[in-house]
Amino acid sequence: MKYFHYKGQRQNGLPVKGWVLAPSRQEAIDDLQKKGMQLYTVQENKGAITLAVPPSELLSAFYELASLRNSGMPLDQSLGMLSESIEKSRLQTAWKEMTGMVRSGMSLSDAMLSLPDAFPRYSAHLIRIGEANGDTASALTMAAERLNEEIKLRNEVRTALTYPFFLIFVSVAVLIFLFLTVIPKFGGMVKEMGGDASWSLQIMMGISSGMLEYLWIWSSALVVGGFYLNHLRKQGRLQIWKYAQKLSFIKQLIEAWEAVQFCGSMQRLLQQGVKLLEAISLSAETLPREELRNRLQQVRKSVQQGESLGAALKEQSLFTPLVVRMITTGEAAANLPDTMKEITRLYQRNLEEGIKRALSLLEPAVIFFMGIIVGGIMVSLMSAIMSVNDLPI
Repeated sequence: MKYFHYKGQRQNGLPVKGWVLAPSRQEAIDDLQKKGMQLYTVQENKGAITLAVPPSELLSAFYELASLRNSGMPLDQSLGMLSESIEKSRLQTAWKEMTGMVRSGMSLSDAMLSLPDAFPRYSAHLIRIGEANGDTASALTMAAERLNEEIKLRNEVRTALTYPFFLIFVSVAVLIFLFLTVIPKFGGMVKEMGGDASWSLQIMMGISSGMLEYLWIWSSALVVGGFYLNHLRKQGRLQIWKYAQKLSFIKQLIEAWEAVQFCGSMQRLLQQGVKLLEAISLSAETLPREELRNRLQQVRKSVQQGESLGAALKEQSLFTPLVVRMITTGEAAANLPDTMKEITRLYQRNLEEGIKRALSLLEPAVIFFMGIIVGGIMVSLMSAIMSVNDLPI
């Protein structure tokens, strides 16, 4: 699936522009034309589209819009009032663009899908539920709760990583200082005193000499490399996270997060009276991984053909065996919404404990690793001092 940027006008003559997700350019054109748009341009986006709106600001806006809708204010007026109350930012621009789209006849969910740099993908699909049952306020609250869960998780991880990152920064700064100032002077002092530098000190002096001689080259390379990695990240071509997901403990955390998001969405949808097939389809669209979304659509087809949800999930090897067993039991007891709620609570707790456990191991690992490096340098320097003064080691 790729993003395509389009410009055109609706049947009422009002201009419209945005993004559409489709397998190919022709399918994107066909999809937009079905929605009554006369297109001027449709261009493929070469990279990934990342959110340019702070999640905390978006969370407040979701709750405010839900409150305005609960008060009975029409949607276009609610959007217009909200866009005027927000300070000038990318979020205000996004709300104004969405207001124009809605006033031109586009649905709120389609308008959100057209602005992937401002609204998470799942928010549009959750709001589509509210549009179907005439309760967009509840759907907006549901989207806000989902976003709030992500913000809490992100803040927990960021807080836990602050101290390890500080240790890494200080350790790297100390190493650079040693190699650029201390080791060159110390190496020269050892030679003047007629001592023989050990092989470890010779290696460090060689590294230090290279760093000093080519300082502008490697410093420029670091800056250029940083910009290039950031460019790859924006283009969605940075593969570090792809390989990191293969690590056992990270894979377990991802599986727990996906179970929480799928089962949480299923619980809310089923409690609102959404039919099982539609709930599976909509819950699949709220998940970030395209592979998982495609496999869940296969699950939907199997359920449509008469297979149970638990059996279909097992056939596709989705989620953990415990999740599949609990869903199978919930289906047999005709109590699937409560089962989904219990799965969400269980894996939410497992996710939080797993993150705390993984991050609690990071700090001592960083201290141990950097201690070995800095300690090795200091031992080498002390050995050289002792050899110069003919002291026994």
